[in-house]
Amino acid sequence: MRDLAGRDIICIGPVDWEPIWNRSQQLMSRLPHSNRILYIEPPATLLSAFKDRSLWFKWRLWARGARKKTENIYLYSPPVVLPFGYMYPWVNRINQRWILLFTGMIARSLGFKNPIVWTYLPNTLSLAEGLNPSVLVYDCVDEHSEFPGLISRDAVLEMEKELLGRSDLVFATARGLYEAKKKFASNIYLLPNAADVVHFALAEREETAVPGEIGRLPHPLLGFIGVIHHWIDLDLIEHIARSRPGWTIAMIGPVGPGIQVDRLNSLPNVHFLGRKSKEELPGYLKAFDVCLNPFRKNVLTDRVSPLKVYEYLASGRPVVSVDMPGVQEFKEIIEIAGDYEGFLEAVERVIATDSPEKKKVRLEVAASHSWESRADFIADKIAELEETEDRRQKTEENT
Repeated sequence: MRDLAGRDIICIGPVDWEPIWNRSQQLMSRLPHSNRILYIEPPATLLSAFKDRSLWFKWRLWARGARKKTENIYLYSPPVVLPFGYMYPWVNRINQRWILLFTGMIARSLGFKNPIVWTYLPNTLSLAEGLNPSVLVYDCVDEHSEFPGLISRDAVLEMEKELLGRSDLVFATARGLYEAKKKFASNIYLLPNAADVVHFALAEREETAVPGEIGRLPHPLLGFIGVIHHWIDLDLIEHIARSRPGWTIAMIGPVGPGIQVDRLNSLPNVHFLGRKSKEELPGYLKAFDVCLNPFRKNVLTDRVSPLKVYEYLASGRPVVSVDMPGVQEFKEIIEIAGDYEGFLEAVERVIATDSPEKKKVRLEVAASHSWESRADFIADKIAELEETEDRRQKTEENT
């Protein structure tokens, strides 16, 4: 990693720091401890808590100011904002200025000056630029315009287009995202997701205990870990469960708002075990015979880098995935299925043919896709950008 020691970084995060870690938390936690990091959690809207009661806590959280999470990482949750920011750009502009008012005060109170601003949200240009960044980084992890709900596809694309054009560095997690965004960005790199390799490799350790609730389930045991939301093909899960009643399926993770799972809960061989802490996940993975990547096939999932696949591989477990661009680089070491019947056949092949030799290859491949390597890549690109700018300024001064 190039030397970014001592730099202040403000990360405009896509999710709260806890409870579910994704790319933003993984990368921030791997930067040098000499970096001071202010992680801005997404605010709730005036309506969101009425739709999801679990969000009421965010109405009070902003009053706590910056919360120190680790030696060098501070968290801040801004006050609530107006709804419909992803539908109407004028609402978004009001929201971003509102967030900037409070976030700017927090940054100044911490002594941040000309920070690296690192954003994950396509509508945050005015907030990001208002923080006086020395470098503006946009880490594009999803095709945000394809999310269902209270959004306008055209409005999101227009806001993102402006952010892409004004960012100093852009990273895209999937080939489809890279191809869709590169014409709007002057400095863009393809950088897929990764895994906490050391942590998930604990699934291979003899001393790692299998939790009782999953240890009691019959085998063969097929498992999924992740948020159970609209992008997960629950019809596929139902098809597997009904077609192979002798198989057990464990679904680990929170069920998203509005997602109906009653039809699956009624099946005797499907078990929803709820959200687990990241510390618990290796024990659950240890129990799996097969890991499932059951994404729905659409534009959103065609442009995603499935983080869970990297984590599955780091655990050493075999993987069966739907056919999507984000898994093609692993086609030699995982099973990829084009339809429901093909998925059943792929699981059967894994159960019948997996071996210690195949597991060794999976672990070796996973080791080359660590979050440490991704953080190093981004830090190198920031350093290269600043070195180029320094040379340009010196050339201008000497002419």
